[in-house]
Amino acid sequence: MNADELLDFALGQLDDPRRRALEEDARLDPDLDARIQAIRRGVDDLCDDGLAYAPPPGLAERTLAFVAQAPANDPAVLDYIPTRVPFRLADFAVAASIFIAGLLTLTPAVQRSRERMDQAGCVFNLKQIGQSLGEYATIHPSYPAPPGDRADAQSGLFAAMLRGAGLLPDLGVLDCPYNGRNDLAHAHKLASFEQAEELRRTDPASYEKMVNWDYGYNPGYRHASGRVGPISARPASLIAVVADQPPDGVLLGDVDHNSPNHYGAGQNVLYSDGGVRWLRSRLVGPDDRDVYLNNARKLEPGVHDQDSVILPPRVPFGTTAGR
Repeated sequence: MNADELLDFALGQLDDPRRRALEEDARLDPDLDARIQAIRRGVDDLCDDGLAYAPPPGLAERTLAFVAQAPANDPAVLDYIPTRVPFRLADFAVAASIFIAGLLTLTPAVQRSRERMDQAGCVFNLKQIGQSLGEYATIHPSYPAPPGDRADAQSGLFAAMLRGAGLLPDLGVLDCPYNGRNDLAHAHKLASFEQAEELRRTDPASYEKMVNWDYGYNPGYRHASGRVGPISARPASLIAVVADQPPDGVLLGDVDHNSPNHYGAGQNVLYSDGGVRWLRSRLVGPDDRDVYLNNARKLEPGVHDQDSVILPPRVPFGTTAGR
């Protein structure tokens, strides 16, 4: 098992068969489990800078005083430059060739490292959202859902419900870094579900600018009575709750098209246990054939409690009307 595979496992990028095999290996091998946990902690540290520290008092003044005390007759940097460069043009050509060859060799590795860091950032964001949802679930019987008579509310307002409960202080976690940065300058206006709904009715243009994030939400499923019910806060099995947003337009109906957040390579999915897993296809499991459409192949709440559907942020909880 190489380091690349361990990193992919920590980021949730391995396919299910290999992932399950590694989970079993880690369960039986404490040393392997410790290595995996160390990698995950390292990824979290890279994604989160932690606390900021102020410089010691008077550092700037002491630095200026130290520079001012330098003897005036000390040689300057330019004094060390020779008057004649002891190299021929051919030497520069050889050095340039070596530099270009090295650059061509390193570029793919640098790009891969950057992609992995962006992937890690997406995983970190979804884990942060999962923590907020977990805290919400400790005081509510279900995950965020609008009042029963407000099924026309858009699913992206799950974030407004978390925000209103004081559980989502950093709205930056709603932006997937893999596809570039979204303009979340207007998102600070998001204060509560009622405030967002009022803005949607009175100032649609401002509302559109405010609800501008990369993750979709599972509105729940439709009961036999026809009523849409939210996901229970303590489901009996793993349910997809939040994920990279689905493809738009006609691509949504094509099961071979994944989320645009990762340029079609797959999607990160946050489950009800707080874990984030990477799906290379839209298949969730035998009871949930498409993470973006219900088992009736519609962009609507699930047809049963195991049928999860991740709606785009601006699709209503209870219906696809108005998309």
